[in-house]
Amino acid sequence: MELKNRILEIIENSGLTPSEFADKIEVQRSAISHITSGRNNPSLDFLIKIKNAFPEIDTDWLIFGIEKEEISDDISDEIENTVSSATSHPTLFDLFETDETVEETQSKEENSRNISKDKKMVRALLFFSDGSFEEFVPSE
Repeated sequence: MELKNRILEIIENSGLTPSEFADKIEVQRSAISHITSGRNNPSLDFLIKIKNAFPEIDTDWLIFGIEKEEISDDISDEIENTVSSATSHPTLFDLFETDETVEETQSKEENSRNISKDKKMVRALLFFSDGSFEEFVPSE
């Protein structure tokens, strides 16, 4: 159902004439005519005014035409997809789930430091939170 049809349904179910509806949501009467004829699309401000005047109307239905049951089904599907993908793919945190002890980790760090003593730094890039960066090249 198109948005203009949902607005027409609200007008019909409210028992108001289009002019009374325009007065209730505080818009010009011509705006209702332009929207219901399909000449114009309603603005966000227009939809907010409808929601404020009729708080019982579901926002998802008004904007997207989605019923609450459809939302529940979509959420359930999304949860199922998330759970199944989470169980089939490792996450970043899986990389840290090891049985290594603190001593083994420290030993590995010391070994990597020993290896790096044989290497010479050529340059380093420093990235800052404001998006800028600096390049550091040690003098020889």
